[in-house]
Amino acid sequence: MQSIMLGVVFIVLLSWLILYTYLFKEKLGNMVGMVLAMTLGMVVGLSTGALLAILYPTFIFEVTIISMLIGGFIGVISGYPFSLVAILDGLMSGIMGGMMGAMLGVMITPEYQNQLLSIMSLLTVGIFFFVYLIQTSELVKAYQRNSFFFQPLPYFLVACFFIYSFHGYSFVLNNEMIDHSSHAPKNELMIHASEYDFGPEQIKIPPNEEVTLTLLNTGLEEHDFEIKGLDYHLHAKPGTSNSQRVVFEKPGIYEAICTLPGHKEAGMVATILVIDS
Repeated sequence: MQSIMLGVVFIVLLSWLILYTYLFKEKLGNMVGMVLAMTLGMVVGLSTGALLAILYPTFIFEVTIISMLIGGFIGVISGYPFSLVAILDGLMSGIMGGMMGAMLGVMITPEYQNQLLSIMSLLTVGIFFFVYLIQTSELVKAYQRNSFFFQPLPYFLVACFFIYSFHGYSFVLNNEMIDHSSHAPKNELMIHASEYDFGPEQIKIPPNEEVTLTLLNTGLEEHDFEIKGLDYHLHAKPGTSNSQRVVFEKPGIYEAICTLPGHKEAGMVATILVIDS
């Protein structure tokens, strides 16, 4: 649900800029239009390519083509109100951005992928805001008045909301270098930690059997995994994992939490059911 919300807010921020280019194309002028088309095409292609390459690393060819098409399309529709030169500039910049974004997403090491996405979100929305400032400054000059519609505050607040929401979101990366659950040993259980939950939230373990629990931190903050009633504690920094063996001698229900301040209250609680299979 949060990913859908982030996508909607991103589309709103981008559509806001494109709408201004169509509504006030005569006041902005061809030179500004060329800059807008190149900038929007490049940054959308770059961010889209990096995101898709990280989420779908096994489909790098398809990801590259899609990113180039998306960046080129945004560049074209951004430059369309102005001139053929603006359209061509936007198209080429979008294609280049999509290609470079896909390359960046593939080259980044797994432990830094979520951090890269956070940096890319900040960079993208920051550039969007500067584009908005360029548009509004030109419109204020043209109309000789500072209308409410030309104020930067509303756009700035929406941009801040996107950055804040994106920072608290952790992508589930489809990368075998990060997610080792597909080839984990039979007696090893993977526990994914992100902001702010464990996955799975309920774990079934037979009594009197040695099991290795591995805490895999796919989030942006440090997390730990402590089982109440046992001397058992795992800690992992972002993009890393930590493992430890444990034997539950008594059947029952055990609670595991993240002991970092505020994390348990935010929902980082898991239940371990120790029962005979």
